[in-house]
Amino acid sequence: MRWESRLSPDKRQEKDAAARQTAAAGRVADAGSGLSGTPADPELLAALASLAARTRELVEAVVLSEAAVAELRTAAAQIATLAARLGARRRPVPIRAPAGPADGLRRHRHNPVTGEANPLAPPIKIATTPEGTARAEFILGPVYEGPPDAVHGGVCAAILDSLLGSAAAAGNRPGMTAKLTLSYLRPTPLGVPLVAEAWIRGVERRTTIVDGRILNQRGELTVEATGEFSLPLGWQRHAHPGAGPAS
Repeated sequence: MRWESRLSPDKRQEKDAAARQTAAAGRVADAGSGLSGTPADPELLAALASLAARTRELVEAVVLSEAAVAELRTAAAQIATLAARLGARRRPVPIRAPAGPADGLRRHRHNPVTGEANPLAPPIKIATTPEGTARAEFILGPVYEGPPDAVHGGVCAAILDSLLGSAAAAGNRPGMTAKLTLSYLRPTPLGVPLVAEAWIRGVERRTTIVDGRILNQRGELTVEATGEFSLPLGWQRHAHPGAGPAS
């Protein structure tokens, strides 16, 4: 007996309505977010990136503020008003670029690690090469603190996950993270120039193995990582198995 047949008529109606709503939201998203291949408005993207940058500044100000309690309460009320104003009109999903090998490096502008329109994203820009390497230079502030004066380990993991995935995509081996292994060798310091690097080490059928690391301002290793990225079945016809440095 199928599960649907056990539902009451009211529950089946609710389920059908929810399914229709989800499908409609997907159609709206496809039409307005770039999923159909239509580029998003550059002026809109620039405005969102600027807003995200100012929001990052606000977040850091909140983390470090020594303002009086009354001033903090006033600011909270003002932010609530602004949030309601910006949220009065919402898209069903974030703006996304078409996903696939050709643009695996920029799946959407709201990526929580590299999205310039996402205020959660640290200020990181990843440079890649067709040989399947990726590199980023950046400084992380107090918003990303874990241990005192050091970057939170989860933030390091997120950065390396994106960097390793970018290296795989750049080497024409795009994929979703199947496994990520990290070794934390020493604290990753805040407020100093950091370097993150990644490169394809090998290919096993649909899986690409990528190594990466973060180095501090003295060139010392702070975190090492190895990731396995599986090529989605829908992308196989676009990618060239064996492409990349390990072919």
